[in-house]
Amino acid sequence: MSNNPCIDSVLAEIALPGQVTAVSIYSHHPNSASAPVAWARQLPAIGISAEELLLARPKIVLTGNLASGGTNAVLARAGIKTVALGVAPTIADDMQQIRTIAAVLDRVNAGEALISDIQESLPNTPFSGPSVSAIIWQNGGFVAGKGTLQDELLARHGFRNASAQYGLSSWGILPLETLMRNPPVVIFMPTHPHGSDAREMTARQKLLAHLGDRTRIVDFPDRLLFCGGQTIIKVSAILSKTRATFRQDMP
Repeated sequence: MSNNPCIDSVLAEIALPGQVTAVSIYSHHPNSASAPVAWARQLPAIGISAEELLLARPKIVLTGNLASGGTNAVLARAGIKTVALGVAPTIADDMQQIRTIAAVLDRVNAGEALISDIQESLPNTPFSGPSVSAIIWQNGGFVAGKGTLQDELLARHGFRNASAQYGLSSWGILPLETLMRNPPVVIFMPTHPHGSDAREMTARQKLLAHLGDRTRIVDFPDRLLFCGGQTIIKVSAILSKTRATFRQDMP
């Protein structure tokens, strides 16, 4: 079983029916799921507490890196095998994680097929021309900065992550007022928000409209910020389509 939505997204692509007995609670909700929700809802949802996992009596738990919280240690003492995977900071690291998950499931060929799909979604070579300044800006002002998977994807598609110009590190919060004073050429952000975030995001879009032609707003749902795997393919499609609308020689 898995209690991590990023692992769920890989399992949805490579696991055989019956191999997965539970998924993360986040995978049951459209706004936080990286795996197809219809697939995830066919399976029970599980949290991250040791108590929940022990009661479920899994053979193997695929999880995020929860060792610091003691959960993995508790599972180990109970004789439950645990495979802990952290947040992949690069495309290469994400592919290695896919191989790890595939090996656990004895689905090596399926894992390689997913990796091949990811590779095909990326530009054949790293972008070498002038880059276009851009930022991935999510609910609450959350930004993926340097040293993240999203930063590498921006660069591979010909964008320059503008997070550094705002003094942000790998992950940070960018206030609207700061961005308005010095906007990038492209802002990737949710443009069709739902639920409790809808009012805040609608107000944000109205203010950003005052930037006029200086900045382009491109729809980028929050769930695309969370994981690698199949999400890389979806993000690459958005970035490729957006970059193609700019001249190759644009500064």
